[in-house]
Amino acid sequence: MSQQQQQLLKQDMTVSQILRTYGKQFRQIQNLYSEGVNGRCALGVIMSYYGWDGRDDSDAAELLLAASIQLKHAVVDEGLLMELNDSGYTFEEIANHLDRIEK
Repeated sequence: MSQQQQQLLKQDMTVSQILRTYGKQFRQIQNLYSEGVNGRCALGVIMSYYGWDGRDDSDAAELLLAASIQLKHAVVDEGLLMELNDSGYTFEEIANHLDRIEK
């Protein structure tokens, strides 16, 4: 894990901040958490924030759970996040939408 990733993990970031900041490291994709290299959907970005490398392995389930818990604490509907991503919203647009509904 890079030093930058470790710094991000130490910070208490909101879901929208994770998408804005950490999402810049990835190419946005749809209908998959990851394509195995550098593409991520919004939920895949959150999973990667918690340490997922984008590969479909046993760690993916654990990190999906961590991401789901973060979303529940932030009162963010996981289904809404996936729907926005898969309908073409950018990470920034999803973050803006989340900021509007959290207020």
